[in-house]
This record gives sequence, structure tokens and C-alpha cells, in this order.
Amino acid sequence: MVCLKRLDLSKMHDYISLINGKFSKKVSVLDRGLSYGDGLFETMTWSHTIHDNFVGVEFWSRHLERLNTSCSKMKIEMPLKKVLEKYKIKILKKSLSTGLKEGILKIIITRGVGGRGYKFEKNIAPTIIFLSFPKVPVEKKFLNKGVNLKFCKSPIFINSQLAGIKHLNRIDSVMARSEWQSKKFFDGVLLDESENIIDGTMTNIFFAKNNILYTPNLNKCGINGIMRQVVIDKSVMFFDDVQEIIVNRKDFTSYNEMFITNSIIKVLPVKSLEQKKFRISKSTRNLMNYFQEIKNKVKNLELL
Repeated sequence: MVCLKRLDLSKMHDYISLINGKFSKKVSVLDRGLSYGDGLFETMTWSHTIHDNFVGVEFWSRHLERLNTSCSKMKIEMPLKKVLEKYKIKILKKSLSTGLKEGILKIIITRGVGGRGYKFEKNIAPTIIFLSFPKVPVEKKFLNKGVNLKFCKSPIFINSQLAGIKHLNRIDSVMARSEWQSKKFFDGVLLDESENIIDGTMTNIFFAKNNILYTPNLNKCGINGIMRQVVIDKSVMFFDDVQEIIVNRKDFTSYNEMFITNSIIKVLPVKSLEQKKFRISKSTRNLMNYFQEIKNKVKNLELL
């Protein structure tokens, strides 16, 4: 916290941006990411350990894999892995030089600069943006007792072709998040046109009962978060089973436990959704502790 205060990195304008390999805060007004939301993004955390001078980006390989899949779906040229590695090292070295020891790394890939109109040229060069922000720790009271959620009135957009990926067209989440200002709610739950629970405005959702984990099916919409993927992979260590199913709003009260995930907060228990109260099981506590222990013991978090 001393570094954050000294550097005043809590302000929104205090960040580092690397655009196509150069430190800059400007993109072309003709960039298709700006004009049409024609692009993708990934958000992850990084940390520096002083004793061995190691900088690790959590689940870097998984993020690159999803980025590659997403580029393929959207017909955007995937940047070479060695280029992304080079840019990653460059911006993290810059971040360390400011005194920051951990933070949030965001990658934005747009289709690039193009002319007017939806049609794009096949040989267009993508714009590669790396952003580094300070990481704000999750409050201990949220980790210990859970958070409150609410249902959003704004519906999530249905598009099975783009389901699962983090494209730049996030206006449904923007509108949903504008529905509340109170700090009482940590996040809002998005529903599809059939009132099926999909995900949060910034999180993925899990329910549990009888030590079986359930997460909403994302075949038609929603983001298949990296942390969601990791929890599904690792849940067999703590739960008897994990299932991807359709969870309708009218049925969510049948579960006795709920938690949310993303790459920044990891696993965060839910105390309540509307009037429904949830408990926090030993299995969930063990899952939460697992990620903290791994962070302390394993240098290369990309191996998880």
C-alpha cells in the first residue's frame, strides 16, 4: 500500500500503455476497435517476488490460448506469440521501474486501422495494446463473509457465434452495471431472454448443493472466463462433481451455496442474491485457499 500511495496509482489516469510495442496513450480515430468494437481483450494479474526476482503472469498460457481461439472466431490475425511475449516483458519491466510489485495486465487486440464501413480488408494489421494497472486487493470481509448480488434488468445479448469470448462489444454489461450505485452490491447477475442465469457483469457464476458444483451453460452467450475454466478443472479436488447446466431464475433458490469468479478476484463467496441467503461450505473454503497457497508456493503460475 505504501507504493500505491507514493505513486498515486489508484487514480484512473495512472496506468502504463504500450501500443504496438511503443509506450503511448493514443490510437487512431480510424481504429476499428473504436469504430465498431471490432476486437478482443484479456485481463490477468501479475506479481513480482523479490527474493528470486521473478515476475509471473497468472495463467498466461491459458489467456493466449483463448486469445488465439477468439481471433480465429472473429477472423482477426493472431499476433505471434513471441511478439506478445516481448510486449509483456517490456511493459512489466516498465511497471516494476515505477515501484509497482503486482498489478493487472490487460491485452486488447483490435482488427486495426481501417476505412469507413463494416467491410474489412483481409491484410489489415491488428492493433496490439498492453495496459498495466495497479491491483486493488479484495476486502477481507468479502472473502470471509461473502458479497451481495442483485439481478439486472438489462438482458444479455445472445450470439452463439461469439459466445464465450471476450470481444469488445460489452455494452450489455455496461448498461447492466449502470443499474446500481450502492456499494451494497458487488456485482449484478445477467439473464438471457428465457430468464436463464448466465453470468455477472464482470464475473462467472457457480452454485453448489450436496457437494456438487454447477455453473451456467454458456453455449449461446456469456464469457467463458479463464478462472471459470480453472475452477472447473480443479474442482474435482474439493467437490464430488461439476456440471455445466441451464440454471433458470426460478430455480436458483434450490441451491444452498453460490460463488463468483474472475481472474482478479479468483473465488469469492456470495452471501445473498436478492432475498436468497447462501452459506459458505468447507469445500469452497478449501478451493479459495488452494489458489492462495499455489500463489505462495509456485513461481510459474502459468503452469496451473
